[in-house]
Amino acid sequence: MKVTYFISKILAVFALTIILYGFVIPSVGFHGTLERIKDGRIGDIPSYVYPLWNFYQKDRYISINTPQKTRGNLRGMIEISEEIGVPSMPIWKFSLEAPNYPKEAFPYGLPVFIHFDGLSGEVHEMNTINHYVGMAHMERGGIYERALAPYSLIMLAMLLALFIIYDIKWIDTFMLIPVLLPFLFIGIYGYWLYWFGHTLQDGAIKIEPFMPILLGDGKVAQFTTHAYPVIGFWALLSISILSLFAWRLKIKALKYQIAQKTTFLQHFFMILVLVGGISASIHMVITDMRVNTLEKISAIVSSTKPKPITEVIVQTPIVNANEEMEKEREREAERQKQALKVKALEERAGSVGKFKVSQLYKSNCAPCHGVNGEGAMGTKLIGLKKEGMYQKLLEYKQQQEEMHSEILEHMSEEEVQNVIDEISRFGAQ
Repeated sequence: MKVTYFISKILAVFALTIILYGFVIPSVGFHGTLERIKDGRIGDIPSYVYPLWNFYQKDRYISINTPQKTRGNLRGMIEISEEIGVPSMPIWKFSLEAPNYPKEAFPYGLPVFIHFDGLSGEVHEMNTINHYVGMAHMERGGIYERALAPYSLIMLAMLLALFIIYDIKWIDTFMLIPVLLPFLFIGIYGYWLYWFGHTLQDGAIKIEPFMPILLGDGKVAQFTTHAYPVIGFWALLSISILSLFAWRLKIKALKYQIAQKTTFLQHFFMILVLVGGISASIHMVITDMRVNTLEKISAIVSSTKPKPITEVIVQTPIVNANEEMEKEREREAERQKQALKVKALEERAGSVGKFKVSQLYKSNCAPCHGVNGEGAMGTKLIGLKKEGMYQKLLEYKQQQEEMHSEILEHMSEEEVQNVIDEISRFGAQ
């Protein structure tokens, strides 16, 4: 019986080690970092975050747009405004293949990795396609679950520690939670897939509500989709199996054993666990308050609600000189960001640099309308007239059509006119 009891404790220690290493440490350590990056508060990022992210990012997928020299270097990626994912173990992978994402440039398709506390991979590119079919941004899915995940993971680790330290039946019953953990994830993930497929808004194409593929290969419009578990899911499954065997072996070992009095050493270890768990939770609460997590969640939720149709009144805006200068600085920053991404893509694919179009067109129009205006996700542009294009873009801007208004926001009137002039010449090339 003593051997069985000892084995149950060892199995629980293994389960605790996996959850701490794969999920708790990276989730708690990185908590609030993405919000600080988006807000431009780089100086507020704790120094320990950089080596933590760099360590966990080894051998992970990073966007193909990222220059080779900055891969796996958080500080370098922040400096060039590259897409940054969370460092915890990815649990599920959703990838997509499309005609306008050639294998030479996107050898892995467009993969997005689902984590307990966030996303990683080609999130920006996937959001472009979501716009196209009328689906919400990837960040909208599981928004409450992601915010609460680090707190839940701390509680789960404390539960496993309680199981190891004490021999109390009502505490042991809670081992059912880690046993069911992978199935809870699948249930929540499946719900959000259903929500995405049944909460559609007007996109560039009209599709009927559908259930995105949970496991295996599927098809959405002209896109081929793939969905499979990755390393984080197998870690969850290991935690589940280890917890189940530890629980059953402990029940068997203690079945005929007289309950022992708890010792001072057990209470001491429990105090250490409580102090660690509570300290980590307080740290995250303070971080959430500083980065306005609740406010950001509310803004994202509101952005997916249907917008009322209102009459568009065109009037000459009164623009403050300082505001115009600030907008111009934002446009220039966005142009530099896009330039870096295009350059990285050219280095990776080689073929992108051969297209006889401007960098402005490559950055803002090519992802949907094709590298030469031949049409891909978006409509074919070859043969369109200047007047018609300008009128259409004006309508998009006035109606706040989401897919185009976000692009137009970062372009000056001169840049818009230059792109229109360029597109009008496509038929002659």
